[in-house]
Amino acid sequence: MITDQKKFITGHSHLAETVKWLDAIIFSSNPDGSEYYFITEAVEKIIGITPDMIIQNPKVLLGFLLPEYVTLFRDFVAEVRKGNNKSIEYKIINARNEEVFLRHSAYPIFSEDRLVRVDGIIYDITREKTNSLLLQKSEERFRTLFETAEDLIFMLNSAGNFIMINTNGALSLEYSPNELLGRHFLELVDNKSKPEIAKSFQKILRTNKIETFEAELVTKYAKNIFFEINATSTKENGVIDSVLAIGRNITSRIRDREKYKELYNKLIEANRIISIERDRAKQKISVLEELNRLKNEFVSNVSHELRTPLASIIGFSETIHADQNLPEEMRIEFNSIILDEAKRLSRLINNVLEISQIEDGAIDLQKSQFNVVESLKSIIDASIPKSDEKEITLSINIADEEIAIFADRERIEQSIENVISNAIKFTPPKGRVTILAKKLFKEFELIISDTGIGIPKKDLPYVFQKFYKVSRPGDHTPGTGLGLVFVKNIIDLHKGLITVQSEEGKGTTVVIKLPLKNK
Repeated sequence: MITDQKKFITGHSHLAETVKWLDAIIFSSNPDGSEYYFITEAVEKIIGITPDMIIQNPKVLLGFLLPEYVTLFRDFVAEVRKGNNKSIEYKIINARNEEVFLRHSAYPIFSEDRLVRVDGIIYDITREKTNSLLLQKSEERFRTLFETAEDLIFMLNSAGNFIMINTNGALSLEYSPNELLGRHFLELVDNKSKPEIAKSFQKILRTNKIETFEAELVTKYAKNIFFEINATSTKENGVIDSVLAIGRNITSRIRDREKYKELYNKLIEANRIISIERDRAKQKISVLEELNRLKNEFVSNVSHELRTPLASIIGFSETIHADQNLPEEMRIEFNSIILDEAKRLSRLINNVLEISQIEDGAIDLQKSQFNVVESLKSIIDASIPKSDEKEITLSINIADEEIAIFADRERIEQSIENVISNAIKFTPPKGRVTILAKKLFKEFELIISDTGIGIPKKDLPYVFQKFYKVSRPGDHTPGTGLGLVFVKNIIDLHKGLITVQSEEGKGTTVVIKLPLKNK
């Protein structure tokens, strides 16, 4: 006489072949679980014991169950014995001493209204559980960031009404979050700014790009606050349905900007006085030297005044930027534009300070060997959006070979970026900027030409003079007049050479030569 187990195996021999490739435990047992008719080899991978061990001793499985799940498992077994399909999730310590999460489903099988066996399947859901816990932690971190951030963080529906806003952001506007939910964003915007802000949001809802703009918002108690807002659209099922935005309070920055304009005008006036005194140098050398000292001191003061607000902007941005637990999409959204803009202004200030350091002989070059071609390509890639905006054609001819130089990488990159930026800035729309780079004997040679407005002949001798601004009829392009001064000083410190050739109305060519690696 053969046993029930042998009957099952004889009648279902095809089952083993069908399911053995599944990454789950398939089993069949008698109603009380005291005898297993069939169990797949996956039990060895998941639990660490062989099917034969379970068939010989069915109770061995219970030994892996953690104590806190015993009651749950007993209730599960009781429900199955009542004839109910049932699924549970529990954790075990397998034979390899590993924590494993399992999803156990059991299905009672009846014959002539009598429970004859239980079939089931057990999945290893450890990875699923781990990912779920990681997602939960990530959401908790995001929620903490959202609620503790000093910035104004909010979401609007497609109609422009608030559907989410962080507590600190609402408080900065002297509201509670609940007071703002459902209200239209434009209700908070100063009347003179509303048309432009409305256009910005309409543009956001038409594209997936991040838009940056300044908005003057009015608080609950009629106080005006300036915000720099970075906003982008979000999609639901492929359709744009909302706007996510972060706003940084830049009221202090706006005040500093006005102060900077005032100080800069004073700087221009100081420069004018110095130019006059230069013509009288033979008679008034002592006066000229004193004015020059005052001018350098003035530049230093201007820069330090601007660095104070910028330091907080950059510091906060870099802190968020360095948080590796923040999802990439959120990191880009919260940091990139703010950080890039702050660093751009910071570089302007550093140029002023570094020129003074260079003149005093106090600058310390951080030299290392690097591939200048790689740096040049990165700078060109970063310049493409500006050239595309003006429909300027970039004609690039760069050697494919590595060209190594021994130099201060950061300052050389700043210098090259400055020249390329100037070429694009002073080239009219649909013009051309040509960049040629090659190794020439023992030098790296970079030639940057443009079809821009050119430099008047009378101004060419002074392009490397500190604070000198070229006068071009009809041109009101902003600038400090320090860019080429900084570039020349840096190139000179590296024992290189920079020359400028230009013809008014036809364009400018800048040639930079740097010695190859030479420690």
